[in-house]
Amino acid sequence: MRLVQVPMSIGSNCRPHFQIGRYMGQAFPHYQPPPFFFDKLGAGDLPGVISLVERDFRLAREDLYVFEGDGQFVPRDRASGMAFLHDFGCPNRLWDDRDACEAAMLGECEASLAKYQGLAENTRRVLAGPLQVALVYLGTATRDGFLALKSVLRERYGKDFLILNVLEQNLRHLAVTDGTVVPVFVNDAESPKRHTPQEWQGWDASWAAALSCLPLDGVPSCPLAASAEPVTTDPV
Repeated sequence: MRLVQVPMSIGSNCRPHFQIGRYMGQAFPHYQPPPFFFDKLGAGDLPGVISLVERDFRLAREDLYVFEGDGQFVPRDRASGMAFLHDFGCPNRLWDDRDACEAAMLGECEASLAKYQGLAENTRRVLAGPLQVALVYLGTATRDGFLALKSVLRERYGKDFLILNVLEQNLRHLAVTDGTVVPVFVNDAESPKRHTPQEWQGWDASWAAALSCLPLDGVPSCPLAASAEPVTTDPV
């Protein structure tokens, strides 16, 4: 297994980004978590990741729409299905009113598009650069889905990436075990954070055990981004 300098979350919610930052910060006291494109995205699952890689992480105003589910609303990207719970006017929760969601989305559109342009540039630079990157994905997916992602990444960046697939313990039977990805397991269903405002973060000890399988080779001596965002404490 190749040594890794950069673990990067590719979804499917904020939890991997939070836990990567926490784990790396403990392993390397001077580590600053660089902001990447998928850190705070959700709902698009692996096909959404593939869609955005194929589009070179480019978003435009016409890509956005208000999605409704069970009478609640959230800004989403039309092609990938990715939901924006922290940007495009979304106040870290689903909206109860379509018109309010749409007005907030349009009002914050230019600022959020600029932010994601910066995140895209940082993500492309790291994926295309010399550092070894491990992609961390939380959620179930098929072997074909992971192979499709690997194919798109290889075509765009000319190299292969280690993919760590994090699954809940009770989903072990859905793990892909043919070597396409590295499956690891967490037990967030029994986390001591359950039923608290920190529930979205998952169980720190369980995630640390899962992420410990990453073959880390230290971190770069210089920051990956000009200004790294702190690890979020906003719930998803």
